[in-house]
Amino acid sequence: GQGHTGPSKQMVMNRHLSILTALGTMIQRKMRIPLPFKFVILVLAMLCAAPVLAKSVEIETKHRGIRLVGVSLPLTERQDIEIMALAPAMAKIKKAIERIYKGTKFSAERIETLKKNGRVTLVYDAGFPENRMASVIIAAFFPDFFQIEKGGLKEFLVVIGRIGIKWPTDKLAAVIVHELVGHGLQHLRGRTEKDRKIDKECEALIYEEKAYQDLKVRRDTRDMQKLRRDIRDKWCSDFRAHLTRKGLNADKVWNYGRPDVSKLLVYFNAYIDHLRKTGVAGKAVAAAKSKREDNVAEAERRVLATGSASDMLRIGNRYLKGIGVNRDPRKGVDWIRKSAEHGHAQAQHVLGILYNAGFGLKKNAVEAYKWMSLASKRGIKKAKLARRKLKARLNTQQLHAADKWIAQWRPKRRC
Repeated sequence: GQGHTGPSKQMVMNRHLSILTALGTMIQRKMRIPLPFKFVILVLAMLCAAPVLAKSVEIETKHRGIRLVGVSLPLTERQDIEIMALAPAMAKIKKAIERIYKGTKFSAERIETLKKNGRVTLVYDAGFPENRMASVIIAAFFPDFFQIEKGGLKEFLVVIGRIGIKWPTDKLAAVIVHELVGHGLQHLRGRTEKDRKIDKECEALIYEEKAYQDLKVRRDTRDMQKLRRDIRDKWCSDFRAHLTRKGLNADKVWNYGRPDVSKLLVYFNAYIDHLRKTGVAGKAVAAAKSKREDNVAEAERRVLATGSASDMLRIGNRYLKGIGVNRDPRKGVDWIRKSAEHGHAQAQHVLGILYNAGFGLKKNAVEAYKWMSLASKRGIKKAKLARRKLKARLNTQQLHAADKWIAQWRPKRRC
């Protein structure tokens, strides 16, 4: 996923966070999605670089055709700032959307294009990002986890964290434009995996600049000045160098810091076409993918040596989502099962959900009940509720056999 990181625009988003895309990304047009499957999507969505308790949707509404979701607030982890409650946070997001629709027609028209091609979702998650990244991550765009192939419909999902929600409304609106319009259009056009990170971020920043112009955000503040320097010297430096090689005055094309964005995007699209024709973008993306695959292979070798249940769960998540590897739900389930068998409570919870939903394996309520029971014993609150519901679906014979298995179960020892 692409991460918006405040004035510095540091792209430090760990790719594990792209699992968040699972949050409701099945487009429910003329189709019914069983509740257990919705739940597995939600739980997988909230598994990031480190296992955390699954979160639940507390508020879901719509504004101007955009789906707004508020997930449960963090309860156990100490946060770095005071958390904004769900109701005012959702009101703040609605206000930002209104600023976009009333203040920047250019951006609003492009959001409408996304809506015609899929579902647009904004999520408020006060637990996002992890505390170690909170000083830079403001919001992030995540491409599809599950995509409905019929009609080519897509999901365009942006997560706004506890830092971003406290930004001034106009700046929050511009950040939403950056993530939703900038990275959303890239996703719509099939460019998310084809273009280099630096070029994707440059383009998104150009759309963000247009929002700042239209919303008349002051340009003389320290953070805005730093933003322009980062655009010029970091994220759009290759684009500017390309303009110079073409015999153009890059500063003039950029209108000396106040660009005509419509004209600038014409130059940018020509630059992207050049990168593809010369193979620059493809080679860079292929090299990055190869490195990620090597990292996964190394992680597998390491976890087999250490027997770390947490690492097994992380690897399982990567196969479920296709992070650095080809997506392989069955292999993902195998790694999650290994983690569960080694006694990892969160993995046991997830494995129970996968059995209940029939995702990556055959649906089995008895097996779901077993693993939910083990997770419940380890203190996973949501597993207790799921266990009660599953128990009501089993007959006496099934319950007797399952409870006997649970009583005899012991975690595997590390090698």
